[in-house]
Amino acid sequence: MSLTRVLCALVLASGLFAAARAESATLTVNAGGDLQAAINAAKPGDTILVQAGATFTGNFSLPAKNGTAYITIRSSAPDSTLPAAGQRIMPADAAQLPKIRSTSSGAAFRTAAGASYWKLQFLEIFPSSSTASSDLVQFGSGGPSQNTLAVVPHHLVIDRSYLHGDPSFGQRRGVSLNSADAQVINSYFADFKSTTYDTQAICGWNGPGPFLIENNYLEAAAENVMFGGTDPYIPNLVPSNITIRRNLIAKPIAWMTQGWTIKNLVELKNAADVTIDGNTLEHSWLANQQGFAFMLSPRNQNNTAPWTQVRNVTISNNVVRHVAAGINITGYDNLATAQQTQGIKVVNNLFWDVSTTWTRSTAATGRAVFIGAGPKDIVVEHNTMITTGSGLFIDGGASPTGVQVIGFIFNDNILHAAKYAVYGNAQGEGTKGLNYFAPLYQFLGNVVGRTSTAAYPSGTDLPDLLTLEQQFMDYAHNDYRLKSANTLPTNVGVDFGALDAASTGGSTPAPTPTPTPTPTPTPTPTPTPTPTPTGSTPYTGTPIALPGTIELENYDAGGEGVAYHDSTSGNAGAAYRTNNVDLKAAIDTGGGYFVGWTTAGEWLKYTVNVLAAGTYAIDVRVASSGVGGTFHVEVNGVDKTGPIAVPNTGGWQTWTTVSTSGVTLAAGKQVVRLVMDTNGASGSVGNFNWLNVR
Repeated sequence: MSLTRVLCALVLASGLFAAARAESATLTVNAGGDLQAAINAAKPGDTILVQAGATFTGNFSLPAKNGTAYITIRSSAPDSTLPAAGQRIMPADAAQLPKIRSTSSGAAFRTAAGASYWKLQFLEIFPSSSTASSDLVQFGSGGPSQNTLAVVPHHLVIDRSYLHGDPSFGQRRGVSLNSADAQVINSYFADFKSTTYDTQAICGWNGPGPFLIENNYLEAAAENVMFGGTDPYIPNLVPSNITIRRNLIAKPIAWMTQGWTIKNLVELKNAADVTIDGNTLEHSWLANQQGFAFMLSPRNQNNTAPWTQVRNVTISNNVVRHVAAGINITGYDNLATAQQTQGIKVVNNLFWDVSTTWTRSTAATGRAVFIGAGPKDIVVEHNTMITTGSGLFIDGGASPTGVQVIGFIFNDNILHAAKYAVYGNAQGEGTKGLNYFAPLYQFLGNVVGRTSTAAYPSGTDLPDLLTLEQQFMDYAHNDYRLKSANTLPTNVGVDFGALDAASTGGSTPAPTPTPTPTPTPTPTPTPTPTPTPTGSTPYTGTPIALPGTIELENYDAGGEGVAYHDSTSGNAGAAYRTNNVDLKAAIDTGGGYFVGWTTAGEWLKYTVNVLAAGTYAIDVRVASSGVGGTFHVEVNGVDKTGPIAVPNTGGWQTWTTVSTSGVTLAAGKQVVRLVMDTNGASGSVGNFNWLNVR
């Protein structure tokens, strides 16, 4: 039997804690209550319910306690009003969260030495001062007080929480991850930015790991995620066993015209045994640095950690788009002694719109993979690279073992590069560059869009760029899956089945990199959607009330084949949500977003609550340049409208409303499905903004 204790200033004075406690307890902190007192009183297994919507200001300390059961600090809001386990929280959920506000003197939450088994869940955490320059949450210490593993905090979790800086002034860092065994999952990080110093959503340098960073939105100006960058105080420490999975890692495009310090998206400066899988990385441009999506470069920052290294990193099943450059792999620190970068695998990633135009000043490099200063054991396989610079660029640099890359494998990639697809700096394109910088290279099964007469290794397929573009499903609209009747070598480029499964939490593995001459991974079949899939949940957590309007971008959560079916990978409009449905900002009354790039066979689901049984009319807001296709609307698997035609509205953002009447609906919770039936003259059904039931 659990014991509930209400904690506030008055009840503390009354001596409530003299009551006998059960094995686990629930402590409730209402507005005006003493959160730190509850934290101090809690025992392993307890839950501290903090009043939703109330504000608690302070620098709260999580002390060390005996036991192996988590103490959870969470919102008092009922679970039914909050995102379910595994779902990412959004700023729209903030009304259901208590407001934990730090002061300008330090973090909102920090762990004491040796603290363990703390979980922060369903919290909004933010600064109270525009001058705050510290971390919002400190898991472990990054300073000299933490100089042995014995005092490192461990078993720490942030789950479904909203951490953000001040919209005008920013914040230094969301979480400093200097612990052992920590997780940051299903959370939302925004406005970590500064004009004077580097900022990160998550950064760790003085904790051993393991670390799990999964299913978050991570926004920061300098480095969205970084390990290393400051020397550890624990001798020989290398943050290790790091998993970065299924996150959206991005910078807002609006920052391009603002003065924030902008660098890269993910940086590893001291890290080992890292898996970066199933993420989307977007919007990084040349500003204070080159604007890489990934920067793998060892840095003995203060010349006190010669053991610094970047080792055994797998970058797989990621979508990298709208960036100035893709991956930088640097062999050595050019300023101080560090270990050689080695064991890097870049497997089954899609790079597109890697472009010289992503810049605040001079042209960016537009390179997908840059390698310099002689790392070793580098595998690049089964990637598709669409760039305006090079697909692969190899350079020299400061290297005590020479600039040659020993153990270099580059197999089964597709390179559509506007300039020098493979280039060795000062040596030449193709075979010339490879012979100099990677003399024992393996270069098999690749397709390289030819832009010059340079020689490439025997067996390289060298179509001209136009011929290569014709092998994709829809090059003009960024659909880089290969047509079933393509003329390219078998199994070349991205396995989209594996990529999609990784991004949605499926179990399909990436193709295993192998040094064998002709790797032949078995293609993963595209899931076939069923007519009436089940198992999705409302996007906002609450069924949409009808009669009323369904904003079509708010389709259910649940993923491909459950909440939607989209025939292409990625969000072609790069807006609002991060799975494979194509969304873009709508230029229409009321704004919002529209569903675009639709084709026959695709569909979207919406969980609704019909308030009263009756006969209704349905209006759908559509746009099409040219005569569109047809669609229909189902309710609980029954076609309620028959085919509805999308007319020629005169443009993709010229909107009109099509209607049908006589639709009978029962009362209660139901599932509406918007189904694309036939394509129009342009090959698309049309664009869809909203659906109204009246």
